[in-house]
Amino acid sequence: MRPFDPAPDLLADAQAVNDFMSQGMACFEALATTFGLADDPEGALQLGIALQAYTKDDADLGALTLKAFAASASRLPALSRVFEVLYKAINSDSLVDATHWAQLAVELYGEQPQAAEAQRLILEFFTYFGLWNNALSVHALLPADLFEPWRRHLMLSRARAEGYQPKRRFSFVLLTWNRADLLDRCLAEIRAKAGSEDYEILVGVNASSDHTAQVLEKHGIERVYWNARNDSIDYYRVLFDAAHGNTIIEIDDNIVELPRDFDLVLERHLAVFPDYGYIGFQPTRLDSESGARSLMTGAPDEEYQLLERDGLTLHVGPTWGCCAAITKRDWLDIGGFYGLRLSKALGEEPQITRKLRLHGRGAALLRGETLLKSY
Repeated sequence: MRPFDPAPDLLADAQAVNDFMSQGMACFEALATTFGLADDPEGALQLGIALQAYTKDDADLGALTLKAFAASASRLPALSRVFEVLYKAINSDSLVDATHWAQLAVELYGEQPQAAEAQRLILEFFTYFGLWNNALSVHALLPADLFEPWRRHLMLSRARAEGYQPKRRFSFVLLTWNRADLLDRCLAEIRAKAGSEDYEILVGVNASSDHTAQVLEKHGIERVYWNARNDSIDYYRVLFDAAHGNTIIEIDDNIVELPRDFDLVLERHLAVFPDYGYIGFQPTRLDSESGARSLMTGAPDEEYQLLERDGLTLHVGPTWGCCAAITKRDWLDIGGFYGLRLSKALGEEPQITRKLRLHGRGAALLRGETLLKSY
């Protein structure tokens, strides 16, 4: 059984599954090899059928076939890896939502409650989604010595979420890597456009070798987290965890213009639309050479639902993280970034929105030419 690991790297597994789901039988042999099924043609075929079913959003057939695959205890380690990839990495935009994976995890555990991999799988599901009471109920039925690190993590995570007391109103969180000049402009813009004075700025520096240190000193940034290597956006894990604010606002380091009072605007929308826990601005691209601006679209207009409340408007649908807000309490409630290593392929936005959904919350955009980025 895989030891307790708060941030496993699922990229290799995700790539194998994603290739098969998009290309089908052309990648069948690679899929079977990746998950140790080269000598189990029946199991490999069942797994392939299940993945193709999910490709067509046929959750019933997918679940039925995965349960048939799991009938052999020797396949449970492979099933556990595939299952995690499906609900953590692949299905962020699928019609198959998290409640499906919750039900399937419970059924698989119910059919083989004594199997270590079935035990780990259901604990991992509930821990990933921040469903602390569910996880602790399962844990109470398991061998205490085998899962003691998990129990400590669950108890601490639940206590942190329930007892969180903010020290500041806002935490502005930025990551940077060798973009000192853009970071300089970004920090100046934050100082100029923030509507509240009760904020902190946290900057994670991913092994920059340029004059980033001088820029941070110029702007008086005290909360700097120096990383000896470039972990890309996975370093958000450190920054979000360290934030002391009531509301966390992540801001890309290449933002060169923000709406006035951007922090208060985001805070007000989170308050007026409490059923949406992650809200961001739709960005406008700025071409630094020509000065031309163009609206950045992450999805067709028909994928967004317009909501109006108390004179405010939200567009519910795929949400950008270049300037987006979530309360620290909500972030803790959904388990933070537990469960995988963040990357450009496995970004922070789908992780936040996927977890919020299982807590009955959503994500949305403030659309329009409100935010500029430089590339």
